[in-house]
Amino acid sequence: MTIYFKHIKAVALATAVAFTGAANAEPANTVKLLSANFETRDVVKIEAGDFHFVPGQDAPIHTHAAPAIGYVAKGSIIYQVEGEKPQILRTGDAFYEPVGPRIVQFDNASATEEAVFLDFNLQQEGEPFIVFEKPLTENIDRRTLPTIEPGEVTIDSAEIFTTDLANGGKYELKNEAPTFGLVAEGVVDLLIEGQSPQHIVAGASFSVPVNASKATFVNASSEVPAKVITFVIR
Repeated sequence: MTIYFKHIKAVALATAVAFTGAANAEPANTVKLLSANFETRDVVKIEAGDFHFVPGQDAPIHTHAAPAIGYVAKGSIIYQVEGEKPQILRTGDAFYEPVGPRIVQFDNASATEEAVFLDFNLQQEGEPFIVFEKPLTENIDRRTLPTIEPGEVTIDSAEIFTTDLANGGKYELKNEAPTFGLVAEGVVDLLIEGQSPQHIVAGASFSVPVNASKATFVNASSEVPAKVITFVIR
């Protein structure tokens, strides 16, 4: 796999992301949730949304001009791409919405509980966040997260990881590919050499420059664990 940054070729190592536990701390537990492949695209913007669906709320039928990858933070979702069988996404599941086909269901599966999910759209120049088939007639509670601008990055795949951090634990992220994500549980300090520390609470997103020589995530609490969801594009 090759990645181009402003048309300069970079070599992608066999392992693009490595997680290591700190000395005298329980090692971070990292699991890959999802891998997605799509047609090669020149990404200039990663636009993110934090969606809160009330019990029983249905999403309007829509399509994506840019691949969307995301994570269910709370509740459960009925997800169906036109022509495929519906599936249930539960808390802790990752998802991929492809370019082109209609998304005929992305609905709260519960009649009594809220559902919360976050998605990141890998957009080329001029591409919209989402395309609705009909004008909206009901409110959608979308809470915009900071847009990530990685420069011009040519990619054709994405991976999603979840990492559990024990109380006071930490791990180092070695990123040879564009990396971004969110804190799903707890509070985390992100330490990047040459930058001010970032204090990230549950529900907030982050990005790590691909040229960062060292980035460390530290569970800011000595009492409760934390969970970090990391998205890697290449």
